[in-house]
Amino acid sequence: MKLERHKNRAAILGGMSSKTLKVGIIGAGAVAPAHVEAYKQIPWVELVGVADIKADRAKDAAKKWGIPEERAFTDYHDLLELKPDAVSVCTWHKAHAPVTIDALNAGVNVLVEKPMAPTGDEAYAMYKAAEKNGKVLMVGFQSRYNPELQAAKKFVDSGFLGKAYYAEAAGGEVGARRRGIPGESFTKLETAGGGVTLDIGVYVLDTALYLLGHPNPVSVSGFTYAGIGKNETAVGVGAPTWAGQWYPKNFEVEDFSAAFIRFEDDLVMTYKQAWAMHAESLGNPILLGTKGGLTLSPLTLYTDMNGYMVNISPQHLPERRGPWFYQKVYDFLVAVRDGTKPPIDTKGIVKMHYLIDAIYESAKTGSEAKVKLPADIK
Repeated sequence: MKLERHKNRAAILGGMSSKTLKVGIIGAGAVAPAHVEAYKQIPWVELVGVADIKADRAKDAAKKWGIPEERAFTDYHDLLELKPDAVSVCTWHKAHAPVTIDALNAGVNVLVEKPMAPTGDEAYAMYKAAEKNGKVLMVGFQSRYNPELQAAKKFVDSGFLGKAYYAEAAGGEVGARRRGIPGESFTKLETAGGGVTLDIGVYVLDTALYLLGHPNPVSVSGFTYAGIGKNETAVGVGAPTWAGQWYPKNFEVEDFSAAFIRFEDDLVMTYKQAWAMHAESLGNPILLGTKGGLTLSPLTLYTDMNGYMVNISPQHLPERRGPWFYQKVYDFLVAVRDGTKPPIDTKGIVKMHYLIDAIYESAKTGSEAKVKLPADIK
């Protein structure tokens, strides 16, 4: 019943395809099964291989996902030699850029998990590789498909805010956690490249920047801190089961970050995010403009009408279509199949990663940092 329902949805959303797209999975860790679940519910997709640096994990994944054992690899280059139409890159963060660039250079379209890369220069290199090879590169922000966010985007694009001048990037669908530090690949610099900022900070930054149309950041005063991650007594206290075990003695990244960001055209933003903290919330997204404002979770609009201050709460928002990862996977495949641009703008995400570079630089130096955007990203 579940599969048939999504077959029908595929027909409605983009038509049944006469061509079967061959897809590979690079990285068989915690996030990969969500990609596979989505791929398996699209009838014109064939999973042709999986690669993971751990041989046992690659073989187990292949068996579980119905992939022949001989197509379970420890070297992703062997998977690329199968010439799949597309791959999902689900590795640890530090590997996103080299794996994605190799795939694009091999003529393979790529859906890469967030964060796009640990640094702006790496994200930019990925963007240029997709451009050079004429391939689809999409970053997997499933948060973009939140019906509340999509409704808010329509109001912003309609001019409801007037001139936007202030935003808060916090909370929303993937907000701060009282206790939710993920496993060791997220907390060691050699595999993660950074901490909460790169893991879930990108969600709240992307939400605000997407709503605002990806304005050009100019400068950042940033702060990062490991307030709980290095605390032995904090391990396991109220942690959700998905968070697993972290190791304070090997904790090398930040579990909290905050920033004050200046953009072109008289716009500023505050940002804050946490893996762990002694509070329930850091607030929710806020946008302020000369004509109106809005908050998310729940979506509420604020403006003046007929001489009165008015709050508007949109009703009957549509439900998210399919499982959490389904829509991003489906839209990626439609872009591959039809040769169209994916709905998630890679250029704007590259710009965000240069902003994140400035957060880390400012936090390290204790002074304001300039955001160094390449000319063709502005």
